[in-house]
Order: sequence, then structure tokens, then C-alpha cells
Amino acid sequence: MINRFKLGLIVLAAAILAMPFGTAGASTGTTRYTVVLAGTATETGFDLAGTHDAALQLVAAAGGTVTMDLSKQIGVLAVESANALFLDAVRASLLVEDAAQEHVWKSIPTYEEAVGSGALTLLDPNTVPGGGPEPGTEPLEEFQWSMHLIRSPQANATVQAGSRLVEVGILDTGIDGYHLDFVDEDGSNVNCAKGRDFIPVGPGAGIADPCTDNNFHGTHVAGIVAARVNEHGVRGVAPNVELIPVKVCDVTGHCYSNSSAAAITYAGDAKFEVINMSYFVDDDQFLASTEFKCMSDPVQRAFRKANERAIQYARNQGVVPVAALGNSDSDLAHPPEPYENECDVVPAETEGVIGVMAIGPESEKATYSSYGFGMTDVASPGGNSRNRDGGEYPGPCGNQVLSTLPGNVWGCFQGTSMASPHAAGVAALIVSQFGKVGTDAGETDVRMRPQQVEDYLQSTTIDLIGAGQTETKGYDYCFGNGRIDALRAVLHETSYEAFTTETCPETQTQG
Repeated sequence: MINRFKLGLIVLAAAILAMPFGTAGASTGTTRYTVVLAGTATETGFDLAGTHDAALQLVAAAGGTVTMDLSKQIGVLAVESANALFLDAVRASLLVEDAAQEHVWKSIPTYEEAVGSGALTLLDPNTVPGGGPEPGTEPLEEFQWSMHLIRSPQANATVQAGSRLVEVGILDTGIDGYHLDFVDEDGSNVNCAKGRDFIPVGPGAGIADPCTDNNFHGTHVAGIVAARVNEHGVRGVAPNVELIPVKVCDVTGHCYSNSSAAAITYAGDAKFEVINMSYFVDDDQFLASTEFKCMSDPVQRAFRKANERAIQYARNQGVVPVAALGNSDSDLAHPPEPYENECDVVPAETEGVIGVMAIGPESEKATYSSYGFGMTDVASPGGNSRNRDGGEYPGPCGNQVLSTLPGNVWGCFQGTSMASPHAAGVAALIVSQFGKVGTDAGETDVRMRPQQVEDYLQSTTIDLIGAGQTETKGYDYCFGNGRIDALRAVLHETSYEAFTTETCPETQTQG
């Protein structure tokens, strides 16, 4: 029965869209920088051609202190300096390819902001309808339309529920590793010891523990991937996999470029099988900030290069990167003026990342979801403000996605932030089912080439066809390769199957 345990339900009435931009300060009197060193990326790391020590000497001579040295893996240094001329000094050196001041983007609200705005509403658990769970189901599973849409319960019951050897890195605000829904008789499936906190010291840093979610976003994302089947709350897509919390966004919802690059690099070092990135890296409003990073802009270029190098490094180590495409309802193949196609959303549009757009309960395009020909890889449940008939989906969540929240609470949100972890969970099931178990440096791992995982994920989707439109069979600009399907994925079922739904506006064009 739902009332067998203490239950909190939170409902967010609208998609988590772009919040106002802000800047998180470095240590008093200092500024944070990203320094991208010259060199060559290799299969195993980054070749500085013997200039590592010289680069460190350059930074020190310019008045900088290295706070994160990622030079061995991706040729990037995170630096703090009180010298106003620091950038001029390092940019003048042939050892440096790019350098810029680090900025942050406020991608998610705090809990207090969400409640204060009226977007987050607490429900009395006694008012939640429903009876006791069926055997093998969770008390709130009937309200998880997103799981039923991609058939993950069927995949779990008949083929694969995830291997405990498969690690999924949640790059976000941390995870409440002690939440009831992550614990069973074998303990928690959140590996706190392997987790990392890459948030710099500052007012938004919060508790420096990856298993303490100072916000709430990371815990919600984590539950979508791997909430346990344990008679508490909800189920995740891959309930038996291990979750690794890696903090890149702080208490106030700011996500840091250097933290993102460091977290992705760490995922490569630790050889996680999959990582989920329900955020994008952006810079400050005073630099005319936007979700798009343009290679023609010397400041934005530094952010892009650091994160792009990190993605390539992680993939070379066997990591499958999955990311949300964003909530701005943008055709990413045709960025709005004044941006051109050399401007990308980072990390979702980075080469090697599985970019995920959001759909609602009827597989319709979510009103807020970004998309784009060549940018969207797969479509995945993220929630939507309405059904095609304008009505609400039944249950306490309506058309939103139900998952875990810190403090043994459950709640409903919507956004591409929710779509991405569904796809990451299916990727984890694919690795669990088809990967090969081996040992690396004394640790047991399940390995599968990232490109093969991506191929399995994309080739087993359900093709989404726009009603009354002229979209052709297969890949399209709105839904990419189609709706993910966990059961087809773990069976590697590649036969053609289609579903007719509402797609992107007809005014958009392919190519």
C-alpha cells in the first residue's frame, strides 16, 4: 500500500527552463580561469610534447595557482589568480591554445526558489490514489508512465535489470545516497566512496560530500536511472546498476565549466560505463551569454575545447556519454540569429555524445524540448505540459516524470533533464546485457565499445512519425532515430516499428 511508508510527493508544474544567469565567485580576491594547453590528443591521454613543467611555470609566473591539473588527460588547467593581467600573460605563450575566465550558468532552481515561485507544490500523501503494488512492482510504479512508455519494467522482468558491475556516473548536484529507494538488502547502489565533488570553494559549494544532494536535481535524475525495486517508491530504468555521484552544479543551481571538464575526465579515469549530463555549460550574462558556444568567440571557444577534449578522452576509456539537448524549443541545426552552425550546445552537441530530446506520454514532442537534424540522436520521456487533446495524464504526476528527491521524498518534474537519464538507463541495460566482463587494474568491469552501445540504442528505437506530415521512414529532424525502447534494446530487436504522433512544427525544414 502507498501508506505503508512515509511518502512525500512534490509536483513541478512547468518544465525546468533556463533560469537567470549569474556568476559564482572564486576565493576572495581571485578569479577562476580555464587554460587550454597546446598539444595533441591521443588514445590514452594528451601529449604536451614535454612542456608540462614549462606550462606550470608559466601559470605561476603569471600569478596563477593551479586548482585542477587535467593536463595529462586532456591538456587543460583550472587556475585561480588575483592578477588582472593573468589572461594576457598566458595567452601570449605558444604553450597555450586558449584561455578564458571561467563562468557559470544557473541551470536549475534551488528548492526554495521552486517552492517560492509556486512551481513546486507539496501534496498530502494521504490524497494520492492507488492501492497496493502488484508482486514485483513498486508502490508508485503505476504513476510512472515514462517507464511503461519505454517498456523498462518488461525488460527488467524478462531479460535484464542491470548488472551491479555497470557504473553510471550522474554528473549533477550530487545524489542522496541514503534515500530509501536506493537501498535493498545488499545496501545502497550509490557508491559514495567513488563519488567526487568538483564544485569550487564558494558561497554555493554546500556540503562537500557527493552523497549529499545540496539541491535536488541530481537525486531526481539518479532515481530515473536506477531507483531500486525494493518496495519503496518508484523503479528506475536499470534498478540493479551502480550509481556514482559526481558534483558539477552547486546549491544555487550553477554549473561550472571547469567542474564539468574535470568530472567527465574523472569518469574516463575511473572507466564508468555510462555518464548522464542533464545540464549544459554556459557563461555569464555580461558576455552576452547564451546556450550556444561559438568557436569564433575566443572566450566561448575555451569552454568548448575543454569539455570536448574531456568527452573524447572519456570515450577513449570506454565511457558512453549521454546528455540533455535543452529546454529552449530550439532547432539546434538552425540556431536563432545571430548564431551560426559553428555554435553548439555543450555537452549535448559535442561529438561522441548521445543527444536526447524530450517527449510526452503520447510520444509527442514536449513543447519545450530542443531538437535538430543531426543533433537529436534519440527521443525519450521527459514530460509535457499537455496531451495532444489538451488533457492531463491521470495520476498525481500528470504528464510529468516521477522520481526520487532528497530526504526520502518523491516528486514530479519535466524537462530534457528527465529525458536524458531514461536513455542513460537503457544504455546501462545494453552494456549489462551485451558487454564483456573483464578486469582492469584489479577491478572487475563490464566493457562494451561506446560506438556499439550507441548503435544498439539507436537501432532498436521505435520510429515516431508525424501525423499528416511528410516525414520519411527512419531518422528525422524532430525525433532523431526515434523513441528509446528498453525491451527492444536488451533483445537487440532491430525490426522496423513505428508510432504516429505529434511532431515538430511543419515550418521547420530538414538539413
